[in-house]
Amino acid sequence: MNYKAIIFDLDNTLLNFELCERRAILGALEDCAVSLDLNGVSETTFIQVFETYSSKYWIQREKFSPTELIEMSYQSTLAELNIKTDQISNLGKSCWQIFNHLGVMEPDVKEVLTVLAHSYRLAVITNGFVSAQLPRMQAAGIEHFFEEVVVSEAIGFAKPSPEIFHHALSRLDLTPAQVLYVGDSLTHDYAGAMQVNIDFCYYNRKNQVLPQEAQPKFMISELLKLLELVK
Repeated sequence: MNYKAIIFDLDNTLLNFELCERRAILGALEDCAVSLDLNGVSETTFIQVFETYSSKYWIQREKFSPTELIEMSYQSTLAELNIKTDQISNLGKSCWQIFNHLGVMEPDVKEVLTVLAHSYRLAVITNGFVSAQLPRMQAAGIEHFFEEVVVSEAIGFAKPSPEIFHHALSRLDLTPAQVLYVGDSLTHDYAGAMQVNIDFCYYNRKNQVLPQEAQPKFMISELLKLLELVK
């Protein structure tokens, strides 16, 4: 394997999106003095209901800003759980602000990047907003490892679109054969990498059974295993 660069997905590959999101959702409630205990609602229940609405609303991210989408998610969640507050707008702003400065990492990220940086050029391809992804990398203290960080919002194409991969290759001045892409999503990462003939390493962080048609070149359940693949 003569890879010259390793490109990573960001969320749930380098950064733990789920933990960052949970902390932001609950942190905003605390900031705005909305008590779940007083309303007899557990954190787990609130998160589950919130994420159901969030998934529905974020499909409309072309029409609404992130804070508006988060605000809508809070409004629907609070209404369903019968929690009264006049802080809906503040909840949306607070949640987005907290989220944008959370850098909770997946296990062993810094160790893996430190070792790889000695032998490979490193880059990131991520869907999302520049105002969120770059500060979160800075909060985690990993931004300095990467030569290029390609964010979908900045270039107008999102994974699995081949354009975002071609853009990254162009920035690195490399061919698909010279790159390994590492990500956690079969829908976005694997599908996108396959379209442009980039070797894909599936970070199967939850040890899920793959559908028969999914055949990544490599699969790991721990990022440390990546060091064995490319040594």
